[in-house]
Amino acid sequence: MTSRVTELNPKLMRWFDGQHLQDKKHEAMQLLTVSEDAWPHQAMISVGELVAISPTILRLALWSGTQTSKNMERTGKATLIAIVDHQLLTIRLALRTLPPIAESVHPRDRYEGGITSIRVDHAPYADITSGITYQLKDEPGTLKRWEETIAELRF
Repeated sequence: MTSRVTELNPKLMRWFDGQHLQDKKHEAMQLLTVSEDAWPHQAMISVGELVAISPTILRLALWSGTQTSKNMERTGKATLIAIVDHQLLTIRLALRTLPPIAESVHPRDRYEGGITSIRVDHAPYADITSGITYQLKDEPGTLKRWEETIAELRF
């Protein structure tokens, strides 16, 4: 079953709110862009690298100079894939580059993405039980970095 919406509902706002990172620390999402040679490019992004500013705006912080950043700067587009609450979310973003923060704790390429559409897929006969998950090697250090990154995305 598929539905389309244009903004995050309250439950999704809580998921992407940048809070309770400890509870979401194993969840990874995919960030899709298009390369210069027109092929899909996939990158991983964590809950510590994006935050919902409003139901229609996400902010993202990526490691500087990555292929994903270059693709986003060139096209102004990205698609975020996430599994939340047994549903597959495909969130299309129209992006703009945010200025760097002069004294950033963790310098990143920063973007603001207006949500152009959210496709929600779920099956009435089965639950999606997980997406991509991982184990952090330095959990305290990573969670601290994520909290600082989220704070900088909020301005």
